[in-house]
Amino acid sequence: MKKLYFLCLTFLMASVSFGQVVINEIDADTPGSDTAEFVELKAAPNASLDGFIVVFFNGGTDVSYGTWDLTGQTADADGFFILGNDAVTSDIELPAGGSGYVQNGADAIAIYQDSAANFPDGTAPTTTNLIDAIVYGTGDADDMDLLTALGESTQWDESLNGANATESLQLNAAGDAYETKAPTFRAENDSAVCDLSLTSSDATCDAFTAGTDTYTATVDFSGGNSGSYTVTADSGTVDLSMGDPSTDETGTITVTGVAEGTDVIISVTDGGLCDLSMTVTTPACNDTLTLPISETFSYADGSLLGNSSWTNHSGTEGDLMVVSGQAVVQHGAPSEDINLPFQPVTGSLFFAFDMTVQNPGAPIAGTDNEYFAHFKDDGFGFFGRLDIVAPSGGGDYTVGIATANSTAEATWATDLTYGSTYRITVKYDQDANIAQLWVDAALETDTSISGTDGDDPGNSIESFALRQSDSADNEGILVDNLRITQTFAETLSTQEVTADTFKVYPNPTATGFVNIVSANNENVAVTVYDILGKQVINETLTNNRVNVSALNTGVYILKISQNNASVTKKLVIK
Repeated sequence: MKKLYFLCLTFLMASVSFGQVVINEIDADTPGSDTAEFVELKAAPNASLDGFIVVFFNGGTDVSYGTWDLTGQTADADGFFILGNDAVTSDIELPAGGSGYVQNGADAIAIYQDSAANFPDGTAPTTTNLIDAIVYGTGDADDMDLLTALGESTQWDESLNGANATESLQLNAAGDAYETKAPTFRAENDSAVCDLSLTSSDATCDAFTAGTDTYTATVDFSGGNSGSYTVTADSGTVDLSMGDPSTDETGTITVTGVAEGTDVIISVTDGGLCDLSMTVTTPACNDTLTLPISETFSYADGSLLGNSSWTNHSGTEGDLMVVSGQAVVQHGAPSEDINLPFQPVTGSLFFAFDMTVQNPGAPIAGTDNEYFAHFKDDGFGFFGRLDIVAPSGGGDYTVGIATANSTAEATWATDLTYGSTYRITVKYDQDANIAQLWVDAALETDTSISGTDGDDPGNSIESFALRQSDSADNEGILVDNLRITQTFAETLSTQEVTADTFKVYPNPTATGFVNIVSANNENVAVTVYDILGKQVINETLTNNRVNVSALNTGVYILKISQNNASVTKKLVIK
């Protein structure tokens, strides 16, 4: 219940006294980074505010984080006084802060008839000398400590209508409750309001590649055809063909050509009551693969990054290399973690590849334990980590497996030899949180070792990663013929595909197309990359022909995949 006090007219005209200043409106959550937030006080017209202070309380700690002395200040001719951010015309300008000064809640604001010296930052709320207070939030649980300490019974919700960024909390005409509606800055709270509402937003990728794509952002509106509105966006091109708020009651505002990785703010204004905006968050437009995945690293020598959908998630970009059709994980070089994303799946996952460890001149040291391959979730959780570890006997090295730890939990009992190639297979059971390792296995029932139970990943597994560390032990690991699957059987190559399996013609081509004819009837998938490694075509053939008319003159890499194996060829466009 708001605390309103009324004094006689004679005293009202003489000075502002106890109870004549109220918190009339607050807008804590505004579009973007809260640069238009404000607190509006209401008093008698032109009234002196000497002796009053405004105190802001943090609901996280339930103590004050700012006190503002109103001595020397007066209300305007309509009785309004504004404490606001630099984007609004205020009487006291509040600091901007990282996301605005007025916290979004659960928090509180209070007016006291007291000295600012009595309310340094960190002061607990009290009802002593309290004139008015509001406890508020944006969809937050009630802060009972603030409510009790300030003698309030209700925490008011700025997000009540699901539009907290474009609505404020306003004291009603009776003075006993706050309403959530479009701001009435320096105006009576029962004055006309903006009829237009921005209701929802969406973002759709225009393409899915390993490079930077564009996307289309949309914002739905209602309450249009109620004024003359200007629609702008801070990126891309505005398209009102699906809805114009100036002429349509409902519709969709479209912004095209926004660069992936860039959020776009779409604003609708009428120069009066309506000043609305909504931020559309960029989608991820990566070329996300589906299992099973076959990767033969048949790329030009150089960085693995930029080929297929390989993406850096840590370390120095471009340092993990491809040499002679194999990935080279070089511990002791500048570090880089690089992952190959795929559509998340449930249950068990496998990765398998041919591994050769180069001879560094001495057996692996006993303290090395450098993991170099693993599964990755949508953050920085790593699972099914494969380690190079010290030999147990007279060999050069061996391998180990871990669920979530950086050091192997189980080690292969047989030592391995530098320069020899081994088929490594790793299973990660997402339900049991157990990693399993095979070396040169033909069946899932062959000898294996298992890592102990690890922490539940919590998030979905959605990529395979190679890790190149900057450790002092300089071992080089060659990785080839990678398979990422959901079954053990799929990790085994069942068909050999060579360059002679396909006929590609005309090549060079100036006709706008190229024919690809296979020696068998299995589906053929074709991916074309430019010389920078950016994917420019990705399709499954239906008529043995690929349309390349959109490609510029130059040299491209043509990757042809069939039955879980692939080859690459050079493609020349004239």
